[in-house]
Amino acid sequence: MLSASIFNRIDEVISEQNDRNRGHMGFSGIGDDDERKIWLNFHWCLSSSFDGRMLRLFDLGNRIEDQVVDYIKSTNVIGVSPVDKDGKQYRASALGGHFSGSCDGFVRKVLPEAMEEVLLLEVKSANDKRFKELCKLADYQGWSKTYQWQIHSYMGIFGVKKTLAVVVNKNNSEIYSEIIDYNPEIWDQAQEKAKRIIASDAPGDGMNEKDWRLKNESSVYRDVYLGKRLPASVNCRNCKSSKAITESNGAVWRCFRFGKNLTLDDQRNGCKDHLWMPALVPADHLPEKSTEDKIAYQSGIVVFFNTVSKGLDKQSFSSPELRELSKANFDPDLMMGPNHIRENFDAEFVAVHVMDEDRIPF
Repeated sequence: MLSASIFNRIDEVISEQNDRNRGHMGFSGIGDDDERKIWLNFHWCLSSSFDGRMLRLFDLGNRIEDQVVDYIKSTNVIGVSPVDKDGKQYRASALGGHFSGSCDGFVRKVLPEAMEEVLLLEVKSANDKRFKELCKLADYQGWSKTYQWQIHSYMGIFGVKKTLAVVVNKNNSEIYSEIIDYNPEIWDQAQEKAKRIIASDAPGDGMNEKDWRLKNESSVYRDVYLGKRLPASVNCRNCKSSKAITESNGAVWRCFRFGKNLTLDDQRNGCKDHLWMPALVPADHLPEKSTEDKIAYQSGIVVFFNTVSKGLDKQSFSSPELRELSKANFDPDLMMGPNHIRENFDAEFVAVHVMDEDRIPF
């Protein structure tokens, strides 16, 4: 095997092992202006857009950030506490645990006029081009709104008034640092935004298909984002029968069909009675023809149903079947295929009952 082939395979495995299903909405992403993307990610609708190389790059950034903390700790120029009393990253959450994050730690002996004041520590890394942009701007918050909202969310929930922001140039290890004062208005806006997204049954408007930010994404990612097809993964997060519960702790998702709380594994696996959230289906929702077990839609002149397992009949389809049919814009001729198999062989079209098309279970 050629050396290039070896590392291509390593990158493939790294990508396969990447856990795309984050259990919460993070402080690290709430500052993103694209609320549609945040909602779709929270409901596990978007396939990962990162290959092995990019995941290795992210990991390199994490290692650089850990290295900065180690240097601060070993030199003892300032005091640093990177982990809590249990040896874990400092973590906090809001909205029943659905909105949360973990920070790089806390520092003191930073301010000459207040040596014992505790500051949030936030460490980032950047490539040479981005780093030079930051140095020229000399404004961490203006450099990245996402990073700005992240640190104010941490300051708000941990109750500190300042942040020591550190950015390392990946190319030459040059360091930029800045002390930033807490702005409670940003924390209030972040909580309101997170609450609105969590409570919504539909994604908001987002980028149009010509936006440059979509050009480097996979075709599946783009089509799902733009609402042209159903998500690759059939799971509890995008089922109409489940909902995030913000009135209790532990980032609880509850299935109202079966009256039970769902573990993360439950949510990933879904079940045969999954029904797509109507806002995700690229067809006209017909609520007057829908029931608890069967959701009606119309595409062109064709009326069809997304149904639970016991309701499979003519023009009624399971969620995995509907996902496959959405790829062909619900072509009427293709929609006859599953019905023909069921009626003549008393069987199911097993090939389309894979719950996650990106992860074939064999």
